[in-house]
Amino acid sequence: MFLRGVKPDLVTYNSFINSLCHSAQWKEATRLCNRMLDEGIAPDVVTFNTVIDALCKERRTKEALSVLELMSHRGMRLGIVTYNSLIYGMCLTDQWDETTRLFDEMVGQGLFQGRMPEEAHKVLETRVKYGMELSKIPCSMLIDGYCFCGKMDKAKKVIDLMVIKHHVPDIASCYKALVNGYMQAKRIGEALRLVEEMIEQGVTPDVETLKALRGLRPKKHVVSAE
Repeated sequence: MFLRGVKPDLVTYNSFINSLCHSAQWKEATRLCNRMLDEGIAPDVVTFNTVIDALCKERRTKEALSVLELMSHRGMRLGIVTYNSLIYGMCLTDQWDETTRLFDEMVGQGLFQGRMPEEAHKVLETRVKYGMELSKIPCSMLIDGYCFCGKMDKAKKVIDLMVIKHHVPDIASCYKALVNGYMQAKRIGEALRLVEEMIEQGVTPDVETLKALRGLRPKKHVVSAE
């Protein structure tokens, strides 16, 4: 391409950098990044995500965080792809405090909103397993995500994990979200059992939770005249 006077564009560079990073040819990837900058082509989110993902898979998390800092300096907004790569790398290297910070940051930016609750649940389960603090995580958002996808059993498992470890940041809100989810899924019996569980846990159903159940009416027995 160069011999013919054809300059590679951003897509071309990203393709080469992706291949070089995932084959651990870091020096060549760095050289190509520098050449890209010399050509006046600014790296985009795809470029940075590619490098961060490859570094995290190689357990080179310190360098990945340096790339993350560079992204921030360039004013790039971090997306769920970036966070997923970093959280994966931190879990691989047992950096649980950093995993917690990144996860809280991701949830705080509202990056889930019903999307990809699987990732959120995996991190939550890991945190519970290792006895990590959950107080800053709006678990109701995770439950909302599962309910949004109709995965009620997984939503219930989130509450179960919270209760087992006695890490209950806002259990009333979580129960309310799950009751609403069961009602929308027409799983009335489970919604009622969940309300009983709430009371057993010392949580009084609020007005909104009771409103979700207001459509229930006792069935009238029909007496036939014979």
